[in-house]
Amino acid sequence: MYGPLALLLVVTAIFAAGVVWLRVRATGPSPAPPGAFDLEQVQGFVFVGSGALVLLGVAVLVVGLVGRPGPAEAMGVLGLLAYLLYLAIAVLLIVRTARRGARRAA
Repeated sequence: MYGPLALLLVVTAIFAAGVVWLRVRATGPSPAPPGAFDLEQVQGFVFVGSGALVLLGVAVLVVGLVGRPGPAEAMGVLGLLAYLLYLAIAVLLIVRTARRGARRAA
């Protein structure tokens, strides 16, 4: 079961990066109004997390092929959960900095 899990990790990373990249590309390089999401920050967080998730998918595949499917599956599931937690923390940080910037601008 580590093979489909590794594929799921890689596809999730590519999908997340693609969605954010298309969103930023569609809106253009306009500065965000005070108190709004800075899409370039979101893009940076998602790209870093997606890169780490792709590397984890490759690691899951390698560990599984070496002959340890149990730890490979555990790595994959924990990696997906860690990616979700990472994105949640990133959103909280971006919202907090946007609000702080809006307060300073006012």
